[in-house]
Amino acid sequence: MNQQSAEATAQRTRLVTVTIDGKAKEIERGKYLVSELKLVLGVPADYELDEVKHGEFKPLDENGHAHIEGGETFVSHVRRGGAS
Repeated sequence: MNQQSAEATAQRTRLVTVTIDGKAKEIERGKYLVSELKLVLGVPADYELDEVKHGEFKPLDENGHAHIEGGETFVSHVRRGGAS
C-alpha cells in the first residue's frame, strides 16, 4: 500500500455517520467543543443542539464537549426564551 492510499484509508476510518435533524452527515470521529460541532453539522450559532439518547433529548452545553464515535443523533432548534 502506498502512502496516498494509506492516507485515504486513514481518512475513511476517521469519518463516522451521525444524524442531525433527520439527515445523515459524515464527520470525523473525536472530541468536539459543542460550538465547533454545531459549525461542522451546519447548525446556526444561535440555535441549541440536543443529543437524542434512548429517546430522551439531552441539551448540550455550548461550552461543553461531545465525544463522537458514530451513530449519534442530534436535533437543533431555536433557543427557548427565558422570563421577560
